[in-house]
Amino acid sequence: MTPEAGSKMEPKYPFEKLEVWQLAVDLTDAVYAAARSLPRAEMFALGDQMRRASVSVALKIAEGRAADSEAEFNRFLGIALRSLIEVEACVRLGVRLGLLDARHASGVCAVADPLEAKLRTLRTRLKRSRIRPSS
Repeated sequence: MTPEAGSKMEPKYPFEKLEVWQLAVDLTDAVYAAARSLPRAEMFALGDQMRRASVSVALKIAEGRAADSEAEFNRFLGIALRSLIEVEACVRLGVRLGLLDARHASGVCAVADPLEAKLRTLRTRLKRSRIRPSS
């Protein structure tokens, strides 16, 4: 049975249990809402860039979770973090240029800020778990 658009699917893969992935999906929801509020002329420029960057965050977390090592997972989380920073830069540009209203910008930032903190924390934990004390 195929899920209906907008419905939630039962978790099937390990990445779906990660809080950072769930937040990344929330980020994508917020970005798509913000992009829809842009003037028509910007929907295919700034809006498209924002959407692609937000989707990249979720996809890189998912792809990294399937990695063969913690180091490789951490590398993918780094890419996800850079895509998240790209989303935040797009929002700031949109606000500065008067294209994005404060309500939509705040909606994106309300998800982006905790997601950024959690990605950084997870990356730090993965790095520390690879460091083994010498005997």
